[in-house]
Amino acid sequence: MALVLKNGDLIDGTGKVVKNAVVVIEGSTITAVGKAQEVKIPEGENEVIDVDGMTIMPGLMDLHDHLWGDTSEFIMIGGVPHDRFGEEVTIAEDHDAYLAIFMAENAKKALGAGFTTIRDTGSPRDMTIDIARAERDGLFVGPRMLACATVDITFPPGKKQVHFTEGGNITGPVEAARAVRVKVGSGADWLHLMVTGAAAGFWGAEDHLLTFEETQAATEEAHRLGRRVTANACGPQGMKDAVLAGVDCIEHGTHLGEDDEVAKMMVDHGVGWVPTLYVSIAKKEAADDAEARGEESGLAEYWLKRELELIELWRRGFEKAMEGGVLTGIGTDTGAPYMIHGKNAKELEIYVRYGMSEMGAIEAATRVNAEILGMADKIGTVEPGKEADLVVVKKDPLKDIKVLQEMDNIHLVFKGGKIVADRRS
Repeated sequence: MALVLKNGDLIDGTGKVVKNAVVVIEGSTITAVGKAQEVKIPEGENEVIDVDGMTIMPGLMDLHDHLWGDTSEFIMIGGVPHDRFGEEVTIAEDHDAYLAIFMAENAKKALGAGFTTIRDTGSPRDMTIDIARAERDGLFVGPRMLACATVDITFPPGKKQVHFTEGGNITGPVEAARAVRVKVGSGADWLHLMVTGAAAGFWGAEDHLLTFEETQAATEEAHRLGRRVTANACGPQGMKDAVLAGVDCIEHGTHLGEDDEVAKMMVDHGVGWVPTLYVSIAKKEAADDAEARGEESGLAEYWLKRELELIELWRRGFEKAMEGGVLTGIGTDTGAPYMIHGKNAKELEIYVRYGMSEMGAIEAATRVNAEILGMADKIGTVEPGKEADLVVVKKDPLKDIKVLQEMDNIHLVFKGGKIVADRRS
């Protein structure tokens, strides 16, 4: 029995819109797509869903998520504690079993919001590896999940690793390659290399946490073992080093707009970019809201000041990337302060605010993200032979991209041909 969607307008992920479209799903696969008069529906009893007046589109993807983050973890030193049998601990410090359930619930929120694929770029003790495995084994219904494991130096005593990960205490290219083997052996889908510090963190954009030789050795070993590599790289030189070392993707890239060579190098080497633009804007919005209420935002003054500077930096870099043709996907940094799980689509609004078309933003979150993941043959567009990861939206996101943020508008979500979120009632 086939499942048939009919009468909707289709945004297929390639830049095309098909009016009065029909999409045929058999098993987990899309088998036919096109205008109603052109598509032959399989004979026999089928499940037909009329989505008249709605929009059918590919499942959205978020390539920079942190399922463990509770949005408040870094606002105060040590995060905001909760009770563990009379002891106050942060989420990252709680028992693995508790944190695993917390992460699975956050994954479900992303799926319900139409995000059928997420890449988690770092979690305490690399726990996302097993969360992703549990989802693949059918222990819970969540998005397709790709787990990044971090390769990093170890911070000085008393300083926490980024996202409470264990990065391998890298000193030299041999140790970098060895860390990759350990992470891949543990089940990592991607390697996340901390090439520079975070633009607003203890280590800054110009602080190189991994040397070029370490980055290159880790990347080569990951590729040899069939894994892709993304680099946390914020300053121009860090980005250049990451590109020359052979990484597949760059996260954040806050200072891309400060050096004309960076965008060209990324295009020439086919390196993707996941900028995470909203994460600084979210802090400004939270601070503005708190001020309007006569309250404190919870962010240290120096941190908020740096975040405000980053907003303009990122905007200039984004404009330069669009102008230069950089393969720009979408990741949100959800789980960071004020970044709420299930609100991932806010990132698309910022892309449109900064000059990208609504169609371009949707393609970035679907087809382009699939290209960056190396999964364009399986997901990212609504075409015969692709996995049936689909979202049906009540309103037209090409008229207002913000409708993707409204849960009531996410009418149906399909993953692998199965309905995983249903708001028809």
